[in-house]
Amino acid sequence: MKFDYSESYVVTEAPIIIGLPSDFHQMDNFEEVDTLLNGLTASIVEEEVLKTELGVITTTGVTIQTDYRKVIAVGLGDTARLGQTDIQEAFGRLFQYLKDTNTKDGQLLLDTFPYDPGKLAEALGLMSVISIYEFESYKTDRKPLFAGEAKLMITSRRDVKETIIRANKLGESIALARNFSETPPNIMTPEYMADKVVAIFKEQKYVSGQVKDHESLEEEGYGLLAAVGKASKAKPRLVTIEYRHPDAGSFKPIALVGKGVTYDTGGYSIKSKTGMPEMKYDMSGAANVIGMMNAITEMELPVHVVGVIALAENMIDGNGMRPDDVYTSYSGQTVEVKNTDAEGRLVLGDAVFHASQYSPSLIMDFATLTGAVVAALGTERTGVFTNKKPEFLTPFFEMSRETGEEMWQLPITEIEEENVRSSSVADLTNHVEKPGRASFAACFIKQFANGTPWVHFDIAGTGTVSQRTPYGPKGATGVLIHTVVKYLETGDVHE
Repeated sequence: MKFDYSESYVVTEAPIIIGLPSDFHQMDNFEEVDTLLNGLTASIVEEEVLKTELGVITTTGVTIQTDYRKVIAVGLGDTARLGQTDIQEAFGRLFQYLKDTNTKDGQLLLDTFPYDPGKLAEALGLMSVISIYEFESYKTDRKPLFAGEAKLMITSRRDVKETIIRANKLGESIALARNFSETPPNIMTPEYMADKVVAIFKEQKYVSGQVKDHESLEEEGYGLLAAVGKASKAKPRLVTIEYRHPDAGSFKPIALVGKGVTYDTGGYSIKSKTGMPEMKYDMSGAANVIGMMNAITEMELPVHVVGVIALAENMIDGNGMRPDDVYTSYSGQTVEVKNTDAEGRLVLGDAVFHASQYSPSLIMDFATLTGAVVAALGTERTGVFTNKKPEFLTPFFEMSRETGEEMWQLPITEIEEENVRSSSVADLTNHVEKPGRASFAACFIKQFANGTPWVHFDIAGTGTVSQRTPYGPKGATGVLIHTVVKYLETGDVHE
């Protein structure tokens, strides 16, 4: 969506878009709006032609200098109760209304929204991208994307342009992650995905990186990642992206690690015919790390971050990983494989230990890891685990309340530690037939953090949605990109 900017209302044929709080006198420019509505604001609201309920979109028509103009109102409710997620969702519904009605022009009177101007502009810039996101499908009769054709005039006495542009970059990075996740798996193979990442970041400022192919992974001892990917003709890759802004100084980096299983059949522990569809999304953790790194570089955050993207396709052939096999990880620890469908933790084991070699101050990993986390928390919350005390997670919870990406901490205890080490033939096992499997999987990954502070985000329930929300359509969500980038932007991450 393209934006133009003006300090005051411009007479055009485009619809006028306003925010409408329960107490409409709270608008900074109420008199201007009331004039545009021919002095009828009170009666229009009283008769519920335009409604003030939060997130409700209503329309009417007015005559301005003998010409008809459409007015679109975004209900804001009681402004004393407005939070950032409310504003985001209200804008999301607005942009979706514009898309649904094919309204490609409009003039948004931003000063009618009685809310912090900076946060208002942030929400506007972000939601103008992600709420109307479309994957450019492979249909032969596909139409041009709405966002590429739509234009909006932003009218405000405040200077909000740079904030909107900055938030747009975040939105585009979420869209980028969604594009990776939505691409069919016969195209989005480990090699193709690695090549795409290289193409995205090779010209970015302050960025360096490397890609390890299958031969390098085997030669250098990445035994778990190599084992998961060895049955596929599309061999595994390990991609590292390092972004070091000059203002980050000599501080240790933050490491972001993503599980990128580009398709998961389950291997010899094969999934059912109903469990296999949509397994293209099993690389969403890696896709979201790509989105995070893209936002960090585009926004030129003054941080030092290492992104590690572990890519493999979990298939079956005569050379495939089997239950009862034992492999040696990059850390040197041996692992007995009891379930080849518990492959994500293997991929992350090598990737997290690889990340630890950069001596980071914090490792965060992201993975569509377990169905158990969905059973525990549903599809509205991400499961969070750490090797630190609970208060270590406080900044993430605070940030998530602002972004609307809910999360909940789950435990790792001595029970999981004992179960992870219960193999009679190897140091670790990747699976046990006991309850608490989300915690078990997290505890397995913890063994590879190498003493580094570590946080694991299980996005199995939140990496996709089954129906449209104000944040976008059915499918990949790009979850936690907003929260993590916001954390890196505003948190004391290098202390």
